[in-house]
Amino acid sequence: MRFQPARFCMRCGAPVVEQVRFARPRPVCPECGWVHFSDPKVAVEVLVEENGAVLLVQRLNEPARGMWSLPGGYMDSDEDPARAAERECLEETGLEVRTTRLLGVLQDREYPNGADIVIAYAAQRTGGSLNAGDDAGQAAFFPRSGLPEIAFRVARSVLGLD
Repeated sequence: MRFQPARFCMRCGAPVVEQVRFARPRPVCPECGWVHFSDPKVAVEVLVEENGAVLLVQRLNEPARGMWSLPGGYMDSDEDPARAAERECLEETGLEVRTTRLLGVLQDREYPNGADIVIAYAAQRTGGSLNAGDDAGQAAFFPRSGLPEIAFRVARSVLGLD
């Protein structure tokens, strides 16, 4: 089983057991037959460029505390991915943005509690004032020729560094 498997049935509360269901070992309730499917975590990020400079945020938390990355974060289950990317950018940078195009859907869990899927968008600033917030220590534009160390493979890929 994968990362923090279910230990109890969400329907009846009985302890689950591992059984092969749908070609994989999964938590199954021996009382009511409920099968737990571990859904992927989905994150979003935005690439905002102005005058040859890239918007980055400095991470306040582990993993990669102190390193820089693209603005982004986890998507809620009922959110439109593009709106989630815009929300995350506003929360982390104070800038209002509008997504302009999909850059890619990437799969890469780099750490145990990380995202399985990252949806990356290009975005354009529409308002707001640059001000780090949420889990960002700093937010700043960097020229492509002077980027700081970038925290994650997905962000490096979106930036064309890998």
